[in-house]
Amino acid sequence: MRWFSGLGLALLFSLSAALPAAAEEYIRSYHSDIQVADNGDLAVTETIIANSEGDRIKRGLFRDFPLTMTDANGRTVRVGFEVVSVIRDGQAEPFHTESVTGGIRIYSGDEDVFLRDGEHTFVFTYKTDRQIRYFDDHDELYWNATGNGWEFRIAQASARVTLPAAARITQTAAYTGPLGSTARNARMQANGNQAVFSTTRPLGAQEGLTIVAGFPKGIVAPPSKDQQSEWWWRDNIGTIISIVGLVLVVGYYALFWVRVGRDPDRGVVVPRWDAPEGLSPALVNYIDNKGFSGGGWTAFAASALDLAVKGYVTLEDLAEKIVIRRTGKAAPRDVPIGQASILGSIDAKGQELIIDEAHGTSVQSIGASFRQAIEKEHRGKYYNGNKGYVIGGVVLSVLSIVSLIVFGNLEPDMIATLIIPAFFAVVFGVLAAAFGKGLRRGSSLISKIVSVVILGFIGLVALSIGSAVLVGIMSEMTGDEHWPIMVSVGGIVLANVIFFFLIGAPTPLGRKLMDGIEGLRIYLTLAEKDRMNTAGAPTMSPQHFEKLLPYAVALGVEKPWSSTFETWLASAVAGAAAGAYAPGWYSGNYGSNFGNRIGGFSSSMASTIASTIPAPKSSSSSSGFSSGSSGGGGGGGGGGGW
Repeated sequence: MRWFSGLGLALLFSLSAALPAAAEEYIRSYHSDIQVADNGDLAVTETIIANSEGDRIKRGLFRDFPLTMTDANGRTVRVGFEVVSVIRDGQAEPFHTESVTGGIRIYSGDEDVFLRDGEHTFVFTYKTDRQIRYFDDHDELYWNATGNGWEFRIAQASARVTLPAAARITQTAAYTGPLGSTARNARMQANGNQAVFSTTRPLGAQEGLTIVAGFPKGIVAPPSKDQQSEWWWRDNIGTIISIVGLVLVVGYYALFWVRVGRDPDRGVVVPRWDAPEGLSPALVNYIDNKGFSGGGWTAFAASALDLAVKGYVTLEDLAEKIVIRRTGKAAPRDVPIGQASILGSIDAKGQELIIDEAHGTSVQSIGASFRQAIEKEHRGKYYNGNKGYVIGGVVLSVLSIVSLIVFGNLEPDMIATLIIPAFFAVVFGVLAAAFGKGLRRGSSLISKIVSVVILGFIGLVALSIGSAVLVGIMSEMTGDEHWPIMVSVGGIVLANVIFFFLIGAPTPLGRKLMDGIEGLRIYLTLAEKDRMNTAGAPTMSPQHFEKLLPYAVALGVEKPWSSTFETWLASAVAGAAAGAYAPGWYSGNYGSNFGNRIGGFSSSMASTIASTIPAPKSSSSSSGFSSGSSGGGGGGGGGGGW
């Protein structure tokens, strides 16, 4: 009886071990029937018998199919694809498709209908073209019958190739296993115009069956010139759209830059020790920068200094805050509009404007009123931003990129990678514009433009190299033929960034005032000996220093101007003045080096103001017979359950 009990236990264990296998979701049989037409088009019927247990196969199967292949010349080409029907268990099945990386996904079934457990037979029928490979001595169908991307093991896989009736298959080959495998665990038999292939061992998940059927030339007609032309457009439409878009955008900007964006000729610039036409320090900053620099806070700081020098306010420079305090001196009616805006916020004697984090909201409001007052009075007088032309360029660029995405046959992942060249284009464009702007002072218009264009070209070359590297890394995903598209998209973005800075131009009045402002800058930055040699230049004095200090702040040259004043203070001739000099409009810890201290005051004031503002929330090209492998050729993909 003991042996009987042992036998029973063994049987029990065997049955329990077999239970999980019985509940496994897998493909019992996968058969692909490929009909080759005289013109090379394929009609494919895939019959898949799968076991469903409600785990991954709930509603049906999905089948992925790639829309590119590598032809006999090693080029990645786009193939046509059309779903004819999907059948389950002998009945027509609803289906839908979606784009996936490199291809299309076909879903069988309905989202609201779940399968019963057990075996189901799925039949996918589709048409595809451009799958025949043409060689000098033969033609062939190199076909990945199952694909190497299935989530399930395949117990048995087979395929049958049928050529046109008068044809004869002369060569066959088959490869099994994971992608790239050269194992040949399959048997094959050719008979006239048919060849049958079947695996001799099961295929695991991510393994597939790839077949090759060779036949004499002339059986399948090579593509006609019209067909080749159609295919060429299919392969290159994305590149064509992107390059045409780049040419249109660059041509558009170049045309309107010539018409409205060219700066008037520069006049003769000579050193001068006053502001042209009595401009206020804030207006000097506004004209010189074609708009405010530093968010307008540099102009604000220069205006506060000018008010202090003229006695309307005093400045108190403490460790963690700056205080602008109103004095009792009445301001004239012709005070510059920006300074009037500041005084309007502290209109009573002793009233204070405190610049620190605690008062950030009110400081921001006063600063906005300051900028708006100046812009409202002077907008368009000195500089034409020509923003309408920029908007036109942006619209044209958006239309070009949208057309590329809609009509360019790009895979979803390829569309996502377009962000990379666009990002680098913005970076290079801003660098190019900053470089050109830096050369603007003291350089001719031609030098400025050449500098921007050269750096922009360097950026485009770097963008091309970076795009090529990126595409090389992602070639498995997008195909290495896409680098012209990425460079063109980057070029479109780069053109917008560069011409955003180039398209604006000073008015004749603005050009004249800019020449005068440049003369003032030259004077403020001259060495003392050179300044003394300037005919008619005033003698340095505390009054002269204070009068021009706000303008030095507005132009960002307060440190050399203050350094010159320090040198003068320390000279033997002015020794007495050095000991007596202590401006009543400013209090702060400057010790004996007032010039350097006040020289850094404007930048510290601008940064202090800025810090008070609340931050916003925030495959192989050779024959399948000579170097084939599993996963090579046309077809392929994979699938799973949903």
